Amino acid sequence: MITPASTSSKVGSVTSASATYGSAFAEGVAQTDGHTIRYFRAGQGDTLIVVHSAAGLRFSPTLDRLAEEYDVVLFALPGWGDEPDDGRNQTLAELANTVYQATQDLGLKSFHLLGTALGGDVALNLALDHPERVASLVLEAPGTFREGIDPSQGNVTPEEALRKVRVHPERPPVFEPPHPDSQARMFALISRLAEADPDYEQHIAERLPTSPVRTLVVFGDADGFIPPQNGRTFVRLMPNCSGVLLHDAAHDVQGDRGEDLAALVADFLALGSNFRLPPDATLVTP
Repeated sequence: MITPASTSSKVGSVTSASATYGSAFAEGVAQTDGHTIRYFRAGQGDTLIVVHSAAGLRFSPTLDRLAEEYDVVLFALPGWGDEPDDGRNQTLAELANTVYQATQDLGLKSFHLLGTALGGDVALNLALDHPERVASLVLEAPGTFREGIDPSQGNVTPEEALRKVRVHPERPPVFEPPHPDSQARMFALISRLAEADPDYEQHIAERLPTSPVRTLVVFGDADGFIPPQNGRTFVRLMPNCSGVLLHDAAHDVQGDRGEDLAALVADFLALGSNFRLPPDATLVTP
């Protein structure tokens, strides 16, 4: 059953602060490997699967803009944000399989894929495991590689998190720091994933050179959680990967530069192999 998404009250991790976004999305459920997973869908055209960050599901101007050209499906990951955690997904690969099975429950043969932060790792694992299904892959501030990261970031205050996440917290959707209990739960889940595969970076690095999926990696140049130079690792290792550095954006690129990110992603999806950057380039978009 699909019902319209409410934007006047809390929807997953979406609060009233983002009430102007997501009004076109309708809610549904998919059945997958023992989970019932929620999704929100809007638009027509080629399908774009969206996997949210560790903070949970939210709507944004980026998704609204992309839904004007694509059939956008935003999945709510079990255990993240306000979704219940039954403890089944212990690794990123298992989370990726949950999303993949959900796409199959929806009858999708092929789709584009966009993952944000933790969702980028989920999307990356899905693309590596099922490249025949993924037409193209967009990774927004993925946490796969962590060179230069601050190991104490799990103990940041809401004020410190704000500086790391947004350059422009006043731009809608206005940034709302998570409740301390929610933040502690989020970092506990991230730690669980890290402990499940302590050599995750090495394992992924070994797989990337074999990926045939056309990929775009986007970082904000002021990202305070994942140093943006980590995006270059994808470009170096993946045979068909472009990297873009967006100026005046932090970790939450959708929040700081939502319309610009949407235009960039739409160009990447539409242009196909004509969207190419030199492998050693760093493009800063003004």
